[in-house]
Amino acid sequence: MKLYANVMFSDVTSKITEFNPVAMVTTDAVINALYNISNLALYPEYSAIHYRQADVNLGCTYNFTPALYTTAQLGYQVFGDIYTSSSNIHPYGDQTGSVWSGALGMGYKF
Repeated sequence: MKLYANVMFSDVTSKITEFNPVAMVTTDAVINALYNISNLALYPEYSAIHYRQADVNLGCTYNFTPALYTTAQLGYQVFGDIYTSSSNIHPYGDQTGSVWSGALGMGYKF
């Protein structure tokens, strides 16, 4: 049986500081009806994000024969949205949360 594990940590910061909604003006009637960018001028920054992510994965492979094997994997991810200032727009809202994942597989080497 072969066992494996990995851990990853990310700390990400990004923002658009020279956001200029005036440059996005269009004469397209459909676009103007669907999207109103007038409020965007109220924000000095757009999509200022700061989040942390940690991933942990554990798995194993077991060989029944030299050709027939099975695998199993378990993963956990946790996300923390650090930059939650009300003066910044988050396109997808608060991203804080966690995810569990798992996989089972069987394979045959030809």
